Amino acid sequence: MSEFPASFSPIQLHNRLNRPVWVGFKMARRGSRQLVMLSAGAESGAKLSKNFETFVGQIVREFKLDPEHTDFVELRREKAGGEGATGSADAHSWFRWHAQWVGSAPMECKADPVTSESARSYLDEVLVQSNAAA
Repeated sequence: MSEFPASFSPIQLHNRLNRPVWVGFKMARRGSRQLVMLSAGAESGAKLSKNFETFVGQIVREFKLDPEHTDFVELRREKAGGEGATGSADAHSWFRWHAQWVGSAPMECKADPVTSESARSYLDEVLVQSNAAA
């Protein structure tokens, strides 16, 4: 599963079509909040933009997380040599996912790019730490 960062653990989830897919997964804690980092990798059936509700519902139930105290972020890795690429194979973007929660079911989900330099720096720091809580 080399398409995920080394500090991520592969986790098998079911997409919206109920097909098993692999997603990169990492959890970290900061104070009273839980941070869940996800990456779809190269598998097209694991795209978070189409499957976020399905994936995080499974994660919240499996790990018994409180969605009100959990932040979900997505790591999107850009292909080297793509538009705007600087030649680095490690080019990536962060997206913070928001949802209205009804119990463990997410509704009205949307992702916003993480634009704050301090937030991106923090996420990059967590990314390289090898102590995933999964």
